[in-house]
Amino acid sequence: MSQHVEINLMGRSFTIMTDEDPAQVTAAANLVQEHIDEIRQMGTTVGSDRLLTLVALNLAGELLKDKEGKVEGLDSLISAFDGVVSQAEGLAKAPLR
Repeated sequence: MSQHVEINLMGRSFTIMTDEDPAQVTAAANLVQEHIDEIRQMGTTVGSDRLLTLVALNLAGELLKDKEGKVEGLDSLISAFDGVVSQAEGLAKAPLR
């Protein structure tokens, strides 16, 4: 069921119609605003279009790094399990004394 969620970005209020959890939408808007504030604190004066583009690129970059980290972590976990399985197979084939 779609809901109206009011968010604030760059001093402006927006009402968004969404099926998502309103708390998540608000949290996402807050995260975007935090990144906007960080860029503004650098002392760089840029137009709002450019500012939002920079924030979008930064967030997309973080998302991609996170995805890559999860894949790399999964690969190392699979390798570790392969090692354990190989050791278990070796133990299972070893003659009992």
